[in-house]
Amino acid sequence: MIKFRISLVDRYLISEFLKPFIFFIFALTIIMISSFLFELTDLIIIKKVPINVVLKLLLYKLPDVMVQSFSIAVLFSTLLSMSQFVKNNEFTALRMGGISLHRLILPVLTIGLLVSGLTFFINEKVVPWTNHEAENIVRRTILQKGLPNLQEGIFFKIDDRYFYIDDIDESTGDLNNIILYELDKEDEFPLIITANKGIFKDKIWNLKQGVMHEFDEEGNLVGQSDFSQLKLNINEKLKNFYGEQRTTSEMSREQLKKDIKIFQDSGISVNSLLVDYHLKLSKVFASVIFILIGIPLSIKSSKGKTFGLIISIIIIFTYYISISFCRSLGRNQLLTPLTAAWLPNLVFGIVGTYLILKEEYFKLKR
Repeated sequence: MIKFRISLVDRYLISEFLKPFIFFIFALTIIMISSFLFELTDLIIIKKVPINVVLKLLLYKLPDVMVQSFSIAVLFSTLLSMSQFVKNNEFTALRMGGISLHRLILPVLTIGLLVSGLTFFINEKVVPWTNHEAENIVRRTILQKGLPNLQEGIFFKIDDRYFYIDDIDESTGDLNNIILYELDKEDEFPLIITANKGIFKDKIWNLKQGVMHEFDEEGNLVGQSDFSQLKLNINEKLKNFYGEQRTTSEMSREQLKKDIKIFQDSGISVNSLLVDYHLKLSKVFASVIFILIGIPLSIKSSKGKTFGLIISIIIIFTYYISISFCRSLGRNQLLTPLTAAWLPNLVFGIVGTYLILKEEYFKLKR
């Protein structure tokens, strides 16, 4: 009989949580898609891009936008449902009935874990491909005059050549810290070229102040030659060039890991890529972190929905600012990549767990 009563409470809590959760997913998705569409206005007006192309672009961006709304919707739903729960004195009644705080938050926390799992699956299996297709539409549309959309920290492949650009001077178009490795089907190890500076113009890579490294079958360096200038011609259609161009947002963790290994084996620093690699997993758990933080804060207030909305915005802002800050520290080697990616989760998780334990402790003392 007791188990049946607890099951009813679980169903009630889940129902009260899911109502605002579904609403906020749709609302946030519409808001973010509308914001993205506003950014594409220039494509429609200036570039005269057909409406059907823009709609196709929005469709490709939809999975990424929707999955970004999951954790935010979880936080809003947690604070709104639990604050209303407290305001209606339902929380007090259940606690007086002998149900512990840990037991009350279990169904909501379970939902948070399920949302995290769904987020990870979509981010790994769907979002990289849809983001890649969306970015290719933008690249072909904006760059139809023939130049590639070079970006910092971007990978692209032409035949057996792989390119990486660390930094771009937007004012001059100069490329800094360029890495090229060329695979030979007969050799196990690539020919690696690094250059301090370079420029891409008319399908010609003009590399300056570089070094060419050659390895033997055992991976030992057997040849190294410096050059002041090296010109490489690209005999490849730009359509294929666009198709191979990828940023980390267009790659799954598995794909990114392969590129990281290739660059590490080549002796190239991959600190910024490692940060993004670990962030792809750590950010998945934002839903769980928001629940741990949201529940103890919401049960301390009887102000209902207004309080829930205000505190949600504050938590979201603080959390994502801390992620951005730690990411910057990690990329600049002031924190290890693993620490930079997981530190915000660790801090917020500890704070949330402490607040829950504190609330439970004081309730038991009364």
